[in-house]
Amino acid sequence: MPSELKRDAEDAGSTSPSHRRRINDPDKPMYLVVEHKAGKKKDAKPADSAPSVSIAGATTPMVPLHLSQPGMSFAAVSSPQGSWIVGVGGEGQGHTIIYDVATSKEFHGPDLSTNKMDPVLIPFRGQLYVFSRRPSVKWEPRVLDYLPWFELICFKDGRPRWNHLTKDLEPPPVFPCRINPIEYSNPPEICVAAYATVGSHILLSVQLENAGKVKRKYKGTCGYDVDRDVWEMVHAMNLPFLGEAVPLGDHLFLGRSRVRDGAAVVYSMEVCQSAASGKSELSIREVNVVVAPKGRIVLGDLLFPLERGWFSSVCVRSADPGPESKLVDNVRVVQRKYVMVGYNAAENHATIEKQHRQVYKLVVDPSRPLAHPSPVAAAFTV
Repeated sequence: MPSELKRDAEDAGSTSPSHRRRINDPDKPMYLVVEHKAGKKKDAKPADSAPSVSIAGATTPMVPLHLSQPGMSFAAVSSPQGSWIVGVGGEGQGHTIIYDVATSKEFHGPDLSTNKMDPVLIPFRGQLYVFSRRPSVKWEPRVLDYLPWFELICFKDGRPRWNHLTKDLEPPPVFPCRINPIEYSNPPEICVAAYATVGSHILLSVQLENAGKVKRKYKGTCGYDVDRDVWEMVHAMNLPFLGEAVPLGDHLFLGRSRVRDGAAVVYSMEVCQSAASGKSELSIREVNVVVAPKGRIVLGDLLFPLERGWFSSVCVRSADPGPESKLVDNVRVVQRKYVMVGYNAAENHATIEKQHRQVYKLVVDPSRPLAHPSPVAAAFTV
């Protein structure tokens, strides 16, 4: 169970109490999906490492996710009917697990059409969009990520049951959907590189991992319009960040720069209809940012949005306990909160202030030691 060690300001002069109240600090609990080491069963076969759900700073014990499996991805999904932590994919069957944060109960969700290893999960408007992270062209026994590469799990009517069906969707045009026989003998190795939700569009770019063997270029940014259920190419170049970009409001997003070794960069992104062609086009530019007081944004291992203009960065600090240790007691989770307090579109300038820094210690049951070096698989508020 995690216990709070301390709570202090990132900098003594960062924000006055009156200003902190005025900008309305979102003080929702942070949920952590904590990964445990794989144990040994009585038959000496390795057991799956089962994650658990924990509320940072609370005295309640970690809740094991018994239905989880290695290779799952996790996301927080909310709708008017409730809030859930959802695990999708993995090495075994393509099933989903759903943890209800209100009741602290775990449920078996709908099965995917095909298995997906570490899938990309995008919660959007009460639905969960599931992408294959590395789409496979060839179907072979035990091969993950074969078609369909894009599926939808609906939470608009509440928690979907195990016997509900996922919806297969048209894959992104930058995935290797249509390849010639020569390419099929040496198929392209595609990996999702960056994504974001802008307006009604899910934007996505990929990277080609065997570029020297494939002539075709898989470049550009495509957008899935959830209102019209169609894909469009919206930009000739890839998105300039890595992984997911966090929305800040006012068409602003925070991402890890692809050309600056993952440094924090704010982008202005908007998808509009072209007057000339009638097609959707992405406009994107980098925004000049000042971090007050003097400092920088520490992105850490995990990054997720809070309420409008707020976002949180999580760093996980742990040391290898060694093979003889029975208890990992040196894991610290550091959460930093930031808020965008000013944006001038005409001057292309934004101001971000550092807020609270909060440190937690993960206290572990000796029978279920934490994984190393990254025991925290996901973090978010719901």
